[in-house]
Amino acid sequence: MVSADRKAWEQEQRKKRIVDMAEAVFFQWGYDGATLPAIAEAAGYNKRTLYLYFKDKEDIFLAVVLRGLEGLHGALKRSVARTEPKSSGLRELAAAFFDYSIDHPQYLDLIMAYESRYFVYHDRTASMDPESHLERCQQVSDDMAHLVTAAIETGMAGGGVKSDLTARQLMLILWGQIVGVMKILRMREKNFEEAFGISRRVLFDRFVGMVERALAR
Repeated sequence: MVSADRKAWEQEQRKKRIVDMAEAVFFQWGYDGATLPAIAEAAGYNKRTLYLYFKDKEDIFLAVVLRGLEGLHGALKRSVARTEPKSSGLRELAAAFFDYSIDHPQYLDLIMAYESRYFVYHDRTASMDPESHLERCQQVSDDMAHLVTAAIETGMAGGGVKSDLTARQLMLILWGQIVGVMKILRMREKNFEEAFGISRRVLFDRFVGMVERALAR
């Protein structure tokens, strides 16, 4: 007779396999192009088995996105831990985002799809299941926003960041700028240095320096 612990372990392994295989499908086809039949085939299960572990395609997608968000959040947290005392850490956060974008571009694409479809920035319902993939993604996203906002507040307190915007408002603008620049740099990955006479990393660092100087005025 199979023990309860063994059964729970086997179920967790099946669930992990589904997410592993779904990740490859979403990486290749994106959210709109991925289908449940394709995920089931990749995992070696039928659709009925998928429904034993996930509600629908959205739920599987969010399980994959959660991996990406947790990876990005971890990278940002580690960058803050390396920040010099009294420094805002904005440069370190930007560098961590650059590295993650270059090393994990497919995760970043899924995170952007998640943000446009599911992320809630105001009037969140209190009835959301705290264990759902949607809520867990939301929580990690919120934690990252708080991390960047706290860095901006530190910069404001130390005089290195000057703005008539609130830290939260400035966080949104900086997030948009960095995401936009990274999108352009990724689109022009091939022969970038030959075309522009500078590496993507150096150009990104120059961009961050421009932002720092603008914020310090």
